[in-house]
Amino acid sequence: MALSMGILRRVGATAVVSGLASAFVAASAFAADIYKTEYDVSVFGLSIAHSGFQTNVDGGNYDLSGTLASSGLARIFDQTDGTIHVTGSASSAGALPTSYEVKYKDGKKNKRTAISFSGGSVSAVENTPPIKKRAPWVEAGPNDLKSVADPLSGLMIQASGPQSVCGRTLHIFDGQTRADLQLSYTGTKPFTTKGFKGAAVTCSVKFVPISGYQKGKKAIEYLKKKSKISIAFASLGNSGIYAPVAASIGTQIGTVSIFATRFEKVN
Repeated sequence: MALSMGILRRVGATAVVSGLASAFVAASAFAADIYKTEYDVSVFGLSIAHSGFQTNVDGGNYDLSGTLASSGLARIFDQTDGTIHVTGSASSAGALPTSYEVKYKDGKKNKRTAISFSGGSVSAVENTPPIKKRAPWVEAGPNDLKSVADPLSGLMIQASGPQSVCGRTLHIFDGQTRADLQLSYTGTKPFTTKGFKGAAVTCSVKFVPISGYQKGKKAIEYLKKKSKISIAFASLGNSGIYAPVAASIGTQIGTVSIFATRFEKVN
């Protein structure tokens, strides 16, 4: 099983990684800026995946490139290596994606997902190889792909203050599954990593699958009904933008933890 990439792409941990790209909004009114961020993914305290990203900001447009790879003991059983490329622009509500592409090699299999957006809605999607739709399949309806964001852009949250970060529902599409993430405020806690030191806002998250999945599948049902999910967001200076810096996701194999080991501007 492609554990690391499956978690990163299907469960929503990729969305957590999106926090690094949020920094572009804070700098959108200035000259070109570069941000670098790194995240570690672990289960039972053991590293299973690592990601590294660079976000270039210029005139309110952002261009994010990154790598994802299984690590530690997980790499013995699941050698997954991939790249991510996302483009878009800043809006008053946060990020407005233009394109999203994930390419990765799972063992000997090459896989790719590409999504194009127009006006905040999906205009085209391509999966290579094609998605295997196993019955009973929940097909996407005509409105499911409107007013949605990719997993990287989806968690760029603009808020007036810490307690208003969580009271919202995020609409996410990863190329296959369309899901809502319902955020509820649970409190604040200190957070420190390379490039950042301050308070983080913690939200509990309810995962609600909408379409693009096999109805009754155990992994989806667990996330929907039993999983305990939380995401910690940190403020990007005085920008009014809050970005994820940590997350905890309950799965059938154990709790997956994501932690930003680097979050900083480098120029």
